[in-house]
This record gives sequence, C-alpha cells and structure tokens, in this order.
Amino acid sequence: MEPNGILTILLCLWLLLAIKMGFIGMSILIQHAMPGFIERASEHYRKKPRRWVIFLGIMNGVAIPFISILLISTEVLRLPGFLLLLSYLWLALLGYTVVYRDIGSNLFEDLGENREFKVTLYGGMIAEAAFLTPVLGQFYSIVLFIRSLGAVTLAILGRRREG
Repeated sequence: MEPNGILTILLCLWLLLAIKMGFIGMSILIQHAMPGFIERASEHYRKKPRRWVIFLGIMNGVAIPFISILLISTEVLRLPGFLLLLSYLWLALLGYTVVYRDIGSNLFEDLGENREFKVTLYGGMIAEAAFLTPVLGQFYSIVLFIRSLGAVTLAILGRRREG
C-alpha cells in the first residue's frame, strides 16, 4: 500500500474519532444545560419500548431527513431545508445524550462528585466503542437512536405518563 493510501485511512480514522468525541462532548454540554429535559426524555426512554416511542422515532428518523433533502434540492426552499436539517441534528444530539446517560447510569452506580458529567462521559465512550463493532454495532446504534428520538419527541410534546 502506498503512503498516500495509509495517510488517507489514518485521516479518516482521526476524523471519525473527532466526530465521536464531538458527540460525547456536546452530550455533556446538553446534559449540563438541560438536565430537566434530559431527565424527562430519559423517563420515556427507560420504559419498555412502547408503540408511540418507536413510531415517533421512526417517523422523525425518516421523515425529517427526507423532507430536508427535498427542500434543499429546490432553489426557493433551500434555507428552510437547512434549518430543518439543523433541527434534526439537534434532535439527534438530544437523543444520543439520553442514550449515553442511560448506558452510563446502568453501568455505574456510585461515581461521587459530578455524577451526571461522569455518567454521560463514560456512557458515551462505552456506547461509541460498541457502535464501532461492524454490523451489530451499527444495528444497535440505529435501534437505540430510533428509541431515543421517540423519547425526545415525547418529552418535547410534554407527554409524561403515556407510553
């Protein structure tokens, strides 16, 4: 293999690592900035997967990117399409914050001072490492993402006790 090929692979791996660390870092910031909202979304997430959580997760996971791409492809509605895509990224970050927090809180009980920070950090590191597993990790990531997207949507809609 030529040096250019090796450098390209290394660059891609570093870029992937930077993106994964960025998601974990943003999740820690979101956890700190919106603890009440993340707790409400986590309540929906922790319940057994109910129809509404799965349905809303699939609908948002498919419909928002599809509509965004359609809007971006037009000349007139390009800006609303980008704004919708940015809102989808925000929903994804909120969803992954819920996933990281849930994984961390399931694995670690007593973390002492700054518990919420540590739960999100450790949960994010473990989740992202698991998501790198070929095929199974990606499938697991998609399932958890859909479930968390539905939980975040229910938290936004204000449904506390329905599942």
